[in-house]
Amino acid sequence: MPVSASAAHRTTRDRRAVLILLIAVALYNGAYLVSWALSSPQPAFGDFFGLWSFGKFAALSGAGIYDPVALARYQQTLDPALGGGGFPYPYPPTFLLVLIPLGMLALPVAYVCWISVTFALYGLATLGRDWRSLSGLALLAAPTTLINAITGQNGFLSAALLIGGLRLLARHPVIAGSLLGLLAYKPQFVLLMPVVLLASRNWRAILSAVAMTAIVGVVTSAAIDPLIWLQWITGFPSYQAQLGANQASLDHMMPTVIAGLHALGAPPPVGVVIQLVLSCSIVVMVWDAWRRGMTDQAIALVAVGSVLATPYAMIYDMPMVAAGIAIHWKARSDAGEPIAPLEIGLVIALSACLLAMIGHSVPLAAPLLLTLLALSIGGMFDRSGRTAPALNVLPPAAG
Repeated sequence: MPVSASAAHRTTRDRRAVLILLIAVALYNGAYLVSWALSSPQPAFGDFFGLWSFGKFAALSGAGIYDPVALARYQQTLDPALGGGGFPYPYPPTFLLVLIPLGMLALPVAYVCWISVTFALYGLATLGRDWRSLSGLALLAAPTTLINAITGQNGFLSAALLIGGLRLLARHPVIAGSLLGLLAYKPQFVLLMPVVLLASRNWRAILSAVAMTAIVGVVTSAAIDPLIWLQWITGFPSYQAQLGANQASLDHMMPTVIAGLHALGAPPPVGVVIQLVLSCSIVVMVWDAWRRGMTDQAIALVAVGSVLATPYAMIYDMPMVAAGIAIHWKARSDAGEPIAPLEIGLVIALSACLLAMIGHSVPLAAPLLLTLLALSIGGMFDRSGRTAPALNVLPPAAG
């Protein structure tokens, strides 16, 4: 058999093996999700019960959503199994524009709509029309997808806004800026956005992001309660105090440096200083990457760096990391470039780590793996990667 024909046969065989593996993992994720739903978790549908109850309560009480006692009392009427507990609402008021319509639906219907629609947006933002590909199947099979589906959280939505905004910057800066402005519903993930937009000198996107943030803020006040922003600002310190009091119970689910150090018993100032140093390092790496243009590496670096740069992130926020890796690896594969074995190993280790973090404490493992992954994506471990031309990534196709 000729060498070229033999190589093509091996490539086809390898792709078939990867396809079979991804289908098997995706089916496992689906079976696990069904099994979890049938096990009657408390509360029903996990954290999504909290999101759903926020929408129902805000439709009735407006700015009262920031009264944790009244909110918890209302949630207990919806599910008496909560006992004396409840879910406080920490988000800016803008998120309620999405949650109030969900609150009008029955809980099971709302959950299915939420997960399916946000995952579809996530896949579209990451892969565009190529969602029906091996990369799309990889997103479906990723542990981050299973984790977000089980929790019923907003990781798909955050990733869709972040990745979609970044990928549209080159061709549609106004739309891109609008998406990044909407991402402000989770302020901890917009820390790197000014760095990206200023480094790339995308003034139209900057203006669009600011305008969208202002418009949504005004609409929220007009539609829900004129005092709602004041209530959020004045109530945030009490939420922070409550978060600090319960930090120990959250550390095992937070892939951040500051949470890992807290779990190990390090003094809080030590965690703050190390987190600050890491955040500044990520800012420098992102600035350098985006100053040289929009590439697959630059997008992936922001996706990974957004989790590393913030002191507060949860494992259900990790779909943005999976999306960044998918974009980076697909671009390399399409260009006929090899994927670094180190990155493959890091992603496998990170996947296992995240699944373990659902119920176990693995202090600093996730931030360490994410840091190594960011360095690898940036070409720090590969001299040829730093000198070779960057692989450009086109935005998702319209329509």
